[in-house]
Amino acid sequence: MGKKSKKKNRKKNGNWTPPKGAHKYFSATSDYDFKSRHPIGYGFLVMLSIFALMLPIVVYLIFVLPYNINSPWLMLGWVGGFVIGIGLFNLVAIIIKQYLGHLVSILSFIIGSILIWISLVQMGII
Repeated sequence: MGKKSKKKNRKKNGNWTPPKGAHKYFSATSDYDFKSRHPIGYGFLVMLSIFALMLPIVVYLIFVLPYNINSPWLMLGWVGGFVIGIGLFNLVAIIIKQYLGHLVSILSFIIGSILIWISLVQMGII
């Protein structure tokens, strides 16, 4: 399949769902091509990916820890932050053409936000 037919097929299906063969993105060899062409950029991409994944968790903990609440609901908010981080990580994956689609990002943001909201309500913060 040529480049034009891949682009045409992708436009026809849109960016809403993961592309065919997206399961290959989860193998260790999936980003060797990018890494070999951009060794310095790859290191930057790894740092950016870790930052995107961890940022929502850190923001959640910075917001919640001053309340000095020891509750199991704190862990639900941590998981919610991690799920939001997955959505941000998916956006970073656009750089190496491993984007899993709009639905993955949107659902990650919605589900993560709901989990954080439930944890904050259960702990009496909001």
